[in-house]
Amino acid sequence: MKKKKKKKKKKKKKTGGKFFLKTLNPRKGQQVHYLFVIVIALLLIINLPFFTFAGNVRDSIPNYPVKGRVIDEKGIPLPGVTILLDSTSIGTVTGVDGTFSFTLPKTKGTLVFSFIGYESVKRNFVSGQTLIVTLKEKISKLDEVTVVAYGTQNKRDVIGAMSTVKASDIKDIPSPSIANLLQGRVAGMNVTNMTGAPGGGGTSITIRGFNSLSIESTRRGSEPLWVVDGVPLLSFTSPITGSNTLADIDPSTIESVQVLKDAASASIYGSRAANGVILVTTKKGGLNQSAKFSVNVSQTYSFNPKLPELTGGKAERRLRLAALNNFAQAYYDYETNTYKYVDNYYESYNEGLHYNYFWNQGYGANVPIYQDSLNPFYNNSTNLFKYYFRTGKVTDANIQLSKGYSTFSYNIGLGYYTEKGVLKNTGFSRINLIGNFNLRPFDKLEANFRMYIARTGRDRSSYDMLVSGFSQGVELEQIPSQLLEYSTVFPGPGTKAFEEAIKRYDEIKEKNEAYRLRGSFDLSYQIVKGLTLKSSVAADISLQYQNLFMPSNLDEYNETYSNGQHQRTQMLLNENLITYKHSFRDKHNIDLLAGLSYQMDQKDDIGGWGKAAPSDLIQYVPWAGNAYDTENKRQLKDFTTSMERSTLMGIFGRVNYNYLQKYLFSFTFRRDGSSKFGKNVRWGSFPSFAAGWTISDEKFMDWSCGVLDYCKLRASWGKSGRQFDQPYIALGLLEANDPFLGYPTVTPDFGLGLINQGLTWEKTDQYDFGIDMDLFNHRLAVTLDYYYRYTDKLLYLIVLPGNYSGYIQQWQNAYCISNQGVELDIKWNVLRREHFDWNLEFNIARNWNRLEKSQDERDFTNYDSPDNLNIIGKPLNGIYAYQTAGYYQDDKDVPRNFIAGEDTPLGTGQQFYRAGDRVVLDNNGDGQINYDDRVFCGSPLPLVSGGIINTLNYKGFDVNILFNYVIGRHILNKGTGASVGTITGMTMEDIAKPVFADIKHISFWQKPGDNTDYPVNRLEAGLNNFGTALAANVQNVSYIKLKTLTIGYTLPQRVRKFMGFGVRVFATGENLFTITNYKGADPESVDTVTGIDGLGNYPLSTRLTFGLTLNL
Repeated sequence: MKKKKKKKKKKKKKTGGKFFLKTLNPRKGQQVHYLFVIVIALLLIINLPFFTFAGNVRDSIPNYPVKGRVIDEKGIPLPGVTILLDSTSIGTVTGVDGTFSFTLPKTKGTLVFSFIGYESVKRNFVSGQTLIVTLKEKISKLDEVTVVAYGTQNKRDVIGAMSTVKASDIKDIPSPSIANLLQGRVAGMNVTNMTGAPGGGGTSITIRGFNSLSIESTRRGSEPLWVVDGVPLLSFTSPITGSNTLADIDPSTIESVQVLKDAASASIYGSRAANGVILVTTKKGGLNQSAKFSVNVSQTYSFNPKLPELTGGKAERRLRLAALNNFAQAYYDYETNTYKYVDNYYESYNEGLHYNYFWNQGYGANVPIYQDSLNPFYNNSTNLFKYYFRTGKVTDANIQLSKGYSTFSYNIGLGYYTEKGVLKNTGFSRINLIGNFNLRPFDKLEANFRMYIARTGRDRSSYDMLVSGFSQGVELEQIPSQLLEYSTVFPGPGTKAFEEAIKRYDEIKEKNEAYRLRGSFDLSYQIVKGLTLKSSVAADISLQYQNLFMPSNLDEYNETYSNGQHQRTQMLLNENLITYKHSFRDKHNIDLLAGLSYQMDQKDDIGGWGKAAPSDLIQYVPWAGNAYDTENKRQLKDFTTSMERSTLMGIFGRVNYNYLQKYLFSFTFRRDGSSKFGKNVRWGSFPSFAAGWTISDEKFMDWSCGVLDYCKLRASWGKSGRQFDQPYIALGLLEANDPFLGYPTVTPDFGLGLINQGLTWEKTDQYDFGIDMDLFNHRLAVTLDYYYRYTDKLLYLIVLPGNYSGYIQQWQNAYCISNQGVELDIKWNVLRREHFDWNLEFNIARNWNRLEKSQDERDFTNYDSPDNLNIIGKPLNGIYAYQTAGYYQDDKDVPRNFIAGEDTPLGTGQQFYRAGDRVVLDNNGDGQINYDDRVFCGSPLPLVSGGIINTLNYKGFDVNILFNYVIGRHILNKGTGASVGTITGMTMEDIAKPVFADIKHISFWQKPGDNTDYPVNRLEAGLNNFGTALAANVQNVSYIKLKTLTIGYTLPQRVRKFMGFGVRVFATGENLFTITNYKGADPESVDTVTGIDGLGNYPLSTRLTFGLTLNL
């Protein structure tokens, strides 16, 4: 029955102090809910007789006993083998000794035996006879069933670019987030841990290249879509707590992870699939499965954080004093018509310029912190890192229980994780409960209910928190700024001065909590054989809470500060599917899918802060007291709320066809409509085509028998998209403003709020050509892919020309990016013996990233990082620095220009370049070094990335070794070089700064011909000798890291049988060593967006884990 579309009503909404001009009808999509209700009602009506009389019918069915035993080719019993009566769901599983016994409604027939890693077998039975069934190990994995978008497929039938990571691949590695565990395991997916902060953001995941301008804080980078058990996951870093919502999901609950890389496999997700899709399947019980109970407990120790080198005490003092001694200024010499440096005390006094900082033109100057040998500071050598950092600990425990009956199965799990970070006052904790329930009251009806509940807590370093206003979480958590500013000559622990310096860090009290609730229910009914109707509802709710308190002794006005913020993010989803699978004459195979989806997203914020509570014991914002300090004109309290809502509707379908699994074809189509866009561009279409040819099945390939076991060629094209996160920017923004004549006012948001009804989807076209091969009796598997991806209409804030509109910037679809690359994945069963097995996997991906065009055909710098420039024709986020060319060996080498008739050396003010200074090129030839002279010095995006995985099994022992590597990533080491240089400031503390380099192993220019690490050691006074954005500080970095090493031992089967349960012990090491050419601390912990190492990111550390697993 067709419904008439209702005319949309326009209604103004208020949200977060801002208004939008035009909105969608909030009742849009009601048809979907009506359809869902109708479907459920029909299913209940159709099946009511079955529910009513099911018990009596089953009681009347005769029962005939069948028993037997299942073994492998070596005669070893196989526990957990699934046994089903052919073409039914009636069955059981074998016990620990491989035996089975159950009753069937018929005296003879056919049983189907299946087990993971073994070939399925069909055997005829007669009631009363004992069956002995032998299963053969499955050499080829081509007949495995793999999870795809909205369903499953036989691996032979898959023609999209996909990779699979199983639970066994990532076991025994305690981690707060599943994202960390995928590093190095998938060709074309680069995972970088930019920070080691427990439970925080900072894990960059890119599939087939960088595909974003990172303009929105909620989608910094090219994050893919996460889908857990068919439901999209809310994946973001909380702006309140800094927690990443991926950390809410316990990795121990995961059964498998599928990475969809090309448009053919991912575009059915339409407007959310531009950056790829990661499908996560959680563990569940199987029908007729005997009870399984497992317990896993582990303890991890974190140590040796990758910190910058530090020079302390006497060496720091000598470096700074030498730089101050070498300081001089230049004056204009009328006789020679040029500038010259003061070279004696007489000239210094007459010209009023420095010859030596301490002589100070004859008036004298001193730096007591470095000079006064009687000062207690003089003998200090304080390493603040030793105070702030410690050995971290992780405790991880989880239990899993699963069982299956003939009509009902379940899997429930409880997890506990707590981590004490290597940085004091940082940590993360999680407790979670999962339940997956499957009900099949009879063959045609199936229901699934899944729920996941988690509570997480997070401690973070709060040293740099504000003492007024609203605090915000950050994706890349930083170490306290004091660590980068506190001179080693300052007092250390045990002194009053030190305690005063660090009390801010220790006395701030912060509590961050998050609660996660995910639930889904689906009901499917098989109308006729192969034709199934399915309807589902799902919800994903994330609650984030922060409470922050600072005592009055940390405030300049001697006032307390309290801040409380709450955020609720929720997603509600309804999807309705109809599928049809059929095989005609065992040759023509079709798999059809059609679906309708409705999604609603909403975010609610509430927060308040206040100062000047009557006591430090009151750690909240009291209502009593003033809201404004009239004497000092300061706000003392504030409160705000906001609400944002958006809807997304989609219709989609898929047609899969193959002939003899030799010729394969797939077509998908999705049409999405979003409330975030203008009226005429709300809908987007996302089709894809794919074709495959199993060439090894052709007769003309018979010559390859014994070498080439399987070969499939693949080709695909598709279009996918992405919508921006902010729901109202296309519709125009208004905001509440200061009162006028005592009345509240509403004004346009002149900064960001100009309406743009043409603002629409970011769209990505992608081509993929691939080949899958199995060779040498399926012992060598090779997958090779080439892809090209072009993303158009990328969202960005564009500065508007002129001032006639009053608006400054506007959101526009402004830029285009392309990514192309090659991926290679090799899996080799090196040795296969009775008691020994060795598997080696190698994957590598080469990516070429390029900015194709901009809205005004001009290059542009990043909003958040002026040291990054996007140049048309080059990779994104290029490092923008001053070009250098060694050091001036003679004053005559310095370029000179006539300015106002004066022969002027290159320089600035009273500082001009001379022998020993760094050669900074004046690229535009204007006679001065400024921002316009900077050049592109490389991209922070890696050229090549991949992993090497070794797995060895000998009897009960197993070893898993994972190396992760990156080649050709440019990094600007901004912190090290700048710390070596000496600068002056308003106070002596501005001179006394720590040196993040080992002075014993670096050199300074001293005489002509020197080829040194740094220029002459002189006070930095504008010549950029020790600047930050220098090409000399940019490195082309490559590294290989031993990411994980796991050694485990499982007790033999005979011991398990004697004890009644299985035992496994294991030890795992993470971040054990890194081989790199990088001069900084750790190349992995550098921001992948900017490539700038300011030394402030929370460091990665080495981790050792010892664990125990019990299986009952």
